[in-house]
Amino acid sequence: MVTTRLVDGRSAPSWNGWSLYLIEVHHNRVAPVPGLDRLWRRLERVDTIPHIRSLGTVAVVGDTVVIGVGGNSVTAFSYDVRTKELSRTPQPDWLNTALVTPPPAFSPDGRFIAYISQYGNSRLTVRSWPDGRIAWQTAPVQPRQLGRPDGGAITWANPELLWARFPVFDSGPSWAVFKGRVRNGEMKEEKWLIYLDPQSDEFRRRIATPPPAAPMKLDSAAEPREDPWARAAGEIRRLPPAAFPELPKPFLTELEQLGCTVPQSGYTGRRGNVIHGSFGAAGQQDWAALCSRNGTSVVLVYWGGRAQCPREILPAEDKHFLQGLGGGRIGFSRGIGRTNSYHVYPDETDTTSVDENVTLEHDAIEDAFEGKASTVWFCRDGKWIAFSGAD
Repeated sequence: MVTTRLVDGRSAPSWNGWSLYLIEVHHNRVAPVPGLDRLWRRLERVDTIPHIRSLGTVAVVGDTVVIGVGGNSVTAFSYDVRTKELSRTPQPDWLNTALVTPPPAFSPDGRFIAYISQYGNSRLTVRSWPDGRIAWQTAPVQPRQLGRPDGGAITWANPELLWARFPVFDSGPSWAVFKGRVRNGEMKEEKWLIYLDPQSDEFRRRIATPPPAAPMKLDSAAEPREDPWARAAGEIRRLPPAAFPELPKPFLTELEQLGCTVPQSGYTGRRGNVIHGSFGAAGQQDWAALCSRNGTSVVLVYWGGRAQCPREILPAEDKHFLQGLGGGRIGFSRGIGRTNSYHVYPDETDTTSVDENVTLEHDAIEDAFEGKASTVWFCRDGKWIAFSGAD
């Protein structure tokens, strides 16, 4: 049997004090026998997984340890206990939306992963691993930045019981709490509540000043309150393809036939989300547009030569790219651009490493949640490769 233990937790200054851990792997082919603990430990083999540290997301699947490392992407690695080989597990596109802190959490048996998305109104999401089937999603919330580790966490008490607590801005500085249990392969919600942060000024103000009694109304019908985020989603500015006469005529016609509009960024305020460059190969003239239909946008590529990858990149609901712009304004903030490099972040365990940009052999598409983070999509050998942009 295989078990793991997190050891040598080191505070990572660049992650506001969150600890990164080495992972001990305890491997014993004999099941523990009551009263023979000392003999059982003598038969046990203990390894420390080399080269990486984790925020704590570890699962055991048979003789393989699956590790979510954290950092600017929640990269997954696999460690074979028998061969001691460490390999990188391809990160699914849907995991690109996960907040780094509190870190995503694998269930101990590796069947599920729970995480908080980072786009617009976020949700705590539970998916089966590695196929990504959604097992549960909470109601949408407005995430609040979590600084130093102060109680926010996603934790599996065992392979069936999940607890999560994380800060939100719903009804003022608040905390969201979730409890769920896996039954027959499905997650069932047992608790979901949001309560005001008792350390906040808003909490103290409400305690000191009780709210006034509501005036009586002759009409007992409740007046619905308009959700400002829903209103902002309905007010996203979208331009018809004809507003971009620079597009190749066949591509413009196709966008119109597909019913596409091009959503515009409220973050930059500039006309955009139609780009061109050598996305397939150096010297090849390609185009890309952010095509929005029925509230969902996808990067759609028009290839100008034989070097090609799949035409669509990362469909996502437009409302997930809303953010506060200051002054009470909420705006759409997804933008695509052309780039010829991607960003490499330093290894937390290597004090000599530094941030750097790596130049690519031809252009790539940068897909950004503007002001927050971006993904660089690079076409190579018929497949898109995702790199980190400059966050």
